Amino acid sequence: MARADKSNTSAAPTSRKRAERFQTKLPLSIGDAQGTIHNISATGAYFEIDAEHQPGSEVNFVIDLETPGGKIQVQCQGEIVRVQERDGKLGVAVKIIKSDLLQSAS
Repeated sequence: MARADKSNTSAAPTSRKRAERFQTKLPLSIGDAQGTIHNISATGAYFEIDAEHQPGSEVNFVIDLETPGGKIQVQCQGEIVRVQERDGKLGVAVKIIKSDLLQSAS
């Protein structure tokens, strides 16, 4: 039976395509340390923070968001893939492994 290549062609680029990143400035907390997210996607984030982190280590962080429906928190678990010093700040790139949306109590 002949294989229909046309149906497989559109799926190939999607599997290799990265998730769209959005430029932003959102507050972030990792324990007691505070930072700023500069870009985020469904699969990763880049933030600056004043705390040491090592590539390959796991990190849990919280993003507080104001929405029309009220405050929500995005609690994320990620793996650090890159750490770089830039302009005296520590930049951290994270692959998001898990995230949960929680409505904040008002």
